[in-house]
Amino acid sequence: SWYKRIPLPSFTPPNWVFAPVWTTLYGLMGVAVSRVVRAGTPMDNAVKLWTVHYGLNLLWAPLFFGLQRFKTALGINIMLLATLAGVLKQFYLIDPLSAYLLAPYLLWLSYATVLNWAVCRLNPTVNGNNKAKIQAGLCAFGDGYNDAMFQYDLKQLQIAAASYADT
Repeated sequence: SWYKRIPLPSFTPPNWVFAPVWTTLYGLMGVAVSRVVRAGTPMDNAVKLWTVHYGLNLLWAPLFFGLQRFKTALGINIMLLATLAGVLKQFYLIDPLSAYLLAPYLLWLSYATVLNWAVCRLNPTVNGNNKAKIQAGLCAFGDGYNDAMFQYDLKQLQIAAASYADT
């Protein structure tokens, strides 16, 4: 896929990490919000803020992976951190354990935000395009590595070699 073919930060986790991490985090989130709902009224401020937060969470992957809008996804990550701070405060007031259950999510979200920022830095947008959009377009022409992908990679290699030779 295009994601494996763009410059990524050295601290990018391997792909196999994402499924167990997100499965665990979504499980913890579900337990936390269910404890708050049981302890309070279903549409109190804590649950309303959680709903906004969760909606933002659902927007991130289509923006980042589907549309390759790294900067927009980074903005969503920042909003996720901000709303999660409010959620943690509200949850703690209702049921402290529910706030503690979200601590691993806060850590992962912080890490993911730094990772998203690094991807933005390594793949700047120029004229509405970034390397991911170009790679996604090339991958759309068929399965696997094709001539268009080779030509793109060759051009990138030539640019890198010229830049290296100039130093």
